[in-house]
Amino acid sequence: MQPLSVYIHIPFCAAKCGYCDFYSHRPREGEADRYIRALKNEIALYRNLLDARGIYTVYIGGGTPSLLGTDRLLAVLGALMPQMADAKEITIEGNPESMLDLDISTLIDAGVNRFSMGVQSASDALLTRMGRIHDAETAMRAFRHLRSGGADNINLDFISSVPGENAADVEASLAMIRALQPEHVSLYSLILEEGTPFYERYFDSRDSASEERDRLHVHAYARGLSEMGYGQYEISNFAKPGRECRHNLHYWDLGEYIGIGAAACGNLGDTRYGNHRSMRAYFAATEAKRSPREYTERLKPIDRDNEYIVLGLRKNVGIAFDAVLPSGATFGAAYTTEIEEFTKSGLLHTHKGRIALTDRGRDLANIVELGFFRLEEDAK
Repeated sequence: MQPLSVYIHIPFCAAKCGYCDFYSHRPREGEADRYIRALKNEIALYRNLLDARGIYTVYIGGGTPSLLGTDRLLAVLGALMPQMADAKEITIEGNPESMLDLDISTLIDAGVNRFSMGVQSASDALLTRMGRIHDAETAMRAFRHLRSGGADNINLDFISSVPGENAADVEASLAMIRALQPEHVSLYSLILEEGTPFYERYFDSRDSASEERDRLHVHAYARGLSEMGYGQYEISNFAKPGRECRHNLHYWDLGEYIGIGAAACGNLGDTRYGNHRSMRAYFAATEAKRSPREYTERLKPIDRDNEYIVLGLRKNVGIAFDAVLPSGATFGAAYTTEIEEFTKSGLLHTHKGRIALTDRGRDLANIVELGFFRLEEDAK
């Protein structure tokens, strides 16, 4: 059986960004150390499974994992040994202001071989509007800190289409990327998530002009990154050759993974689960050496097919026409009508036996995904 990926959620942030709906908060007194103990207890519940399967990739995300500091991160990594010894990729996520406090060379010695940093923009005005607590210069210093510590595989996150963003802001971010030359860039279009301050502030002001500007800015990023030698391999991800994120590719290929931590999700076989979002409930379960799962869902074959197609089409390589879906059906044969319709409309194209989104199709990916989505009764 294939090794597992492991995602560890760190729900702590120094400040909550206005657009963020991830589970995170400022750590209370003593909470970070208690959380590390809880993570160790939860990891122990999967020890037999990890012994049998091994670990393919590890991603410590959040929240802001770098806020934990070097020693706590080392404690988390140590809890995954010895199964982590053969992992192909181990990523730690963080923000510039706390990344500067990490001992990068020590983390690399412990097995970390990839760092991901949330820069979001090179515009200080936009960073302030988003509620970020770093500025562009701090991001530059943090990147140099990573390099000087020996990091040779760095991802930088950027967010496009923040309210008020203009073409000059996009060019400033591209200039930062050009100057720093990270191995990987993730670019996300801002989504106004209900319940966030940004949703309350900006949702009613979104119009067709906003959507058009969003596409123009995303295209400008894509052109600029391409000119710098980054290949787009998924709708939101660009990499130098050979530096694609293995952990994310494992997700997109429906690989199995364990989710550790409050609010973390996992997928094992046909079972998807999510842990308690309440810290009180998470601590109560893990301190009693019980599973902190809040829900468990058994996925039907059609559910897995839907995931396979949605995630597969997001990748630039698309899906092989003769790919066997989780249900056992062949993609091209089972979805002939949908493939023909979206090909005629210019949203899909066929290349070397694979079906993939066109440039226009990536702009309208949600429409294509809905077109392929089937309910259980549709599959009968």
